[in-house]
Amino acid sequence: MKNKIISFYRKNNKTILLIARILISVSLIVFLIKTQLKDFHGVIEILKSSNKILLLLSFSTNFFGIWITAVRWKTLLNTQKVRLGTGVLTVTVLIGSFFNNFLPTTIGGDVFRTYDSSKKANISLGASASVILVERFSGIVSAITYAVVALFLGFTTIGNQSVIIPIVIFFVITITLAFLIINPSVLRLGKLFSRFKYLRKLKEKLYNVYRTLMSFKKYKMALIKVLIFSFLLQFTVILNYFLAARALGINLTHGLTAFIFIVPVVATIAMIPISIGGIGLRENSLVFILVAMGTANEKAALCSLLIFLMLILLGMAGGIVYIVRPYFEGRLKKTAPGND
Repeated sequence: MKNKIISFYRKNNKTILLIARILISVSLIVFLIKTQLKDFHGVIEILKSSNKILLLLSFSTNFFGIWITAVRWKTLLNTQKVRLGTGVLTVTVLIGSFFNNFLPTTIGGDVFRTYDSSKKANISLGASASVILVERFSGIVSAITYAVVALFLGFTTIGNQSVIIPIVIFFVITITLAFLIINPSVLRLGKLFSRFKYLRKLKEKLYNVYRTLMSFKKYKMALIKVLIFSFLLQFTVILNYFLAARALGINLTHGLTAFIFIVPVVATIAMIPISIGGIGLRENSLVFILVAMGTANEKAALCSLLIFLMLILLGMAGGIVYIVRPYFEGRLKKTAPGND
């Protein structure tokens, strides 16, 4: 019996893990609603009195973020002699937001973008993945920088708990990783990879990725631009949360500064690969922090669920574009010169 169970799991482990993640996400959302939204009439009153203009502005930041992501991505692709238009990349990023809602962790969209750009630009998956990796890492650098800035602006505690040590540790780890990416020879990984047969095979697969990563050392100005775009993108997400909170009447003591810290923390927690697209983890962690900072449970829960709804609507838009895109691409090919 035990062997049958093990055999069944090995054959269906991906499906089982997917179902488990879906159940975790659904359970976390249900838990949030049941424990935080007990006063139904109070919730309705909060929604009625909410600032609809601020909510609309909060939602619109998502589309600006999509565009900024495409511009940042294009800057990195140009260094690899890949010429894809901002419009094409914007569509791909939008579709990626759809996959973010249905694949484990919040990087499902990055997987789609890797394959899509590889196909459209006719480059290797390794090179495409390297570009996405550098782009992602620039986002991590911007996030931790904002967290450090929040410290200098006076945001040092959540409730009675100090956040100084965790931020310092996160900052040191980020800087160390950045140094190792730029100078991988420090660890002498080449000798380690050559010593073991399994690692030699892995080295061959990762060589293209490594070569692309190293090529970025020649494009310092491009990397500076990418960092600037990452800072702008991170601030856009911060505004998304801040405006949604203000629309519901949430006024934290540190105002915008609090969200400069909150957003990177929530985004990091959402990347833990135990749910679908970070759903449930993101919402509960945001509520936990907001309540710890003195926000009423109902308002904190509504804020997190409204931001979740915005992501779902954005993902639905991406899903629709994903369905209709082949039709429009087919029409463009038929009308292209030489196809008459």
